[in-house]
Parts: sequence; structure tokens; C-alpha cells
Amino acid sequence: MPAIDAGLLRALKAAPMFSAVGEEALSRLVGRCTLRRVEAGAAVFEAGTRADRFFAVLSGRVKVCKLSPRGDEQILHLYGPGRTIGEAAVWAQIDYPASAAAVEDALLLVIPYLSLRDAVSKDPDLVMGMLAGMSAKLHEFVRLIEELSLKEVPARLAGILLAESKRAGAPRFRLKQSKRELASQIGTIAETLSRALAKLKSAGLIDVRGSTFTLKDPAALRKLADYAAGSFRDAPRNRACT
Repeated sequence: MPAIDAGLLRALKAAPMFSAVGEEALSRLVGRCTLRRVEAGAAVFEAGTRADRFFAVLSGRVKVCKLSPRGDEQILHLYGPGRTIGEAAVWAQIDYPASAAAVEDALLLVIPYLSLRDAVSKDPDLVMGMLAGMSAKLHEFVRLIEELSLKEVPARLAGILLAESKRAGAPRFRLKQSKRELASQIGTIAETLSRALAKLKSAGLIDVRGSTFTLKDPAALRKLADYAAGSFRDAPRNRACT
């Protein structure tokens, strides 16, 4: 049972599904849960196993991914602090439809189904919070389908780099996932990713030094990221792209 302090409650309140839950009810739920530390690269859960618990990320980052029949990995989401993983499968009492693993050392709150069921029976606000959280997840999946089906690789890459910059709070940041993981995240292969990076760099939009990225023209990247179903050449650009 984790120590219930203000920092832990704040971290959970940052998650959409817990944002509407009062501190007293949230404290009761946390009192039935455990903390789990997961080293970078270690599995959190595997696809096809019974979903009898879900997880709230308190620190670090976790990827949710699926493997193709050929063994290629597709990263569906990267979740950091304030996000929850696996709650839809737990609520439906089905197997996990995808796998999850730590991208970097992570601290997770483990929330068992039985604890959740007991908490929900005593606090209707938790149900409303869960519905809000699942609605947000549904929106993310709709956006992911749009990204993979309507946008070409440079546009998808621009969107990911903008998101990483926002997370870092600066135009320069260190990419924590490997280039292979980045390629998987945007639904492509390493060679295609390298070509897309070269295009963005030659257009003056980014600078890349190892794992450190600098966004030199975020406005142009945003135009590219918002552009669907077209080529990099035809996307709206400013003078830096000509």
C-alpha cells in the first residue's frame, strides 16, 4: 500500500479519469493499490493476457504497442505522468488488446479490478471520471487512425516532434525513444524515417544532433503536421521550406 501524500494525489488528479474525483474517495482507492517500479525496456503487460488491473503513470514513460504477424512493432501511444493505461480492457473484463512496456524507468500505480469495482460502488464520481478518460482515449485513437491513413510520413513526424517540444517546454529537446521506436510510432520503417528527417532538416525546419532535436521553425512544422493526404512538396510552407 503506497503512502498517500499530496504529491501522489496531485499526480492522479492530473489523469482525466480521476480529475473529477474528490480527494477522500481518491485516497480510499489509492489505499487499495500498490506502487510498481518498471525499468526501461521491461514489460508492463502483454497482449492477450487477462486485464485484471490497470495502471496510472506517476513518472517516466510507457509505450503501448502491437506486433504485426511479421514481428514489426507499431507504437500506438506513449504515455507519461498523469495518464492511465489499460482501463478500458479492465472495465470490459477482456484481455489486453495490446502490450505495454516502459520506454524509460517508470513508477506506476497498480489499480486492481476488484479495488476499482469496490471504489466505483461507493463513489459515482469515479464512474463519470472514467467515462471522461475513455472518451479522451477514443479521441486519441480516432486521431491516430487519421494520422496513419491520411498523412504522409513527414507530416506525421512533424506532429510527433511538436508534441515532444511541447512536453519539454522548449524548441530544443532530447528524444528519449530510439530512432527505431520513433519510426514505429509514426507507422514506418527506419529508412523512411531517415529520409523524412533529412527532408525536414534540408528545408530548415529542424536540426538534429544525435538524439537532440531543435525545432527551427515550429510554425512551418505545424502547417506540415496539419496537412493531410498530400506530399511534403505540396504541403503549405513558408519561405524556409522553399
